Amino acid sequence: MGVITAKGKDAKESVNKKNSNIDFKKVYIRLKDGESVRVRLLTPEDYVEYRAHGSFQHEIYTQPCIHPAGQKCAHCDAASAGIEEYQGLRAKKRYLFAFADIDEGIVRVFDGSRGQTQGLINTIEQYTEDLHELAFVFKRTGTKTDTTYSLNPIIKLKPDDREKFNRFDGTTVEEDFYETVLQPRSRQQQIEELQKAGFPVERTFAGELVDEGVMPIDESSNPENIF
Repeated sequence: MGVITAKGKDAKESVNKKNSNIDFKKVYIRLKDGESVRVRLLTPEDYVEYRAHGSFQHEIYTQPCIHPAGQKCAHCDAASAGIEEYQGLRAKKRYLFAFADIDEGIVRVFDGSRGQTQGLINTIEQYTEDLHELAFVFKRTGTKTDTTYSLNPIIKLKPDDREKFNRFDGTTVEEDFYETVLQPRSRQQQIEELQKAGFPVERTFAGELVDEGVMPIDESSNPENIF
């Protein structure tokens, strides 16, 4: 069992209730206000739900909770340790969408909160029968907490763009792709992050402090410090 908690329709139900070598600088769709990319939706089920930890205040970047994978999660322990400053580390639901970027020629992902993804799911369901022929403009509008994302259909593609679109015929996204992209931290790496963030690890994690042999966390491969 991995870090994914729901896929496709199961993820939709939850949101409505209130291996490979990957270039992380390209695979995550990161847009500024007004920016957009052109994408193909491969199927109406290419999104998953997971639980994430993150704290902008402590520079602990958004990452999957490892508890659903059957592992003891240090961030969960820190959030429930009774220290108010770190209670914001509790796990929250997030959603990861796989889109085929027709200009980059690769499958990329968008990581969003429940509020940001409800509209996307509605659009996907609205155009389910037409996904084999419609491309979309995926666009960001707004900044900070006032940010929305939208999928707007492109009614007609030019011949060259249609060729780019058709290159993804037969492409599928397997669940292990999401697992690889999410890059869950090990418990020991989580403790290392907490230690750097000033959490009293010696009190909560006595006997399992970070070993000298643990490799430093490489933030360059982190999924865009999403909060």
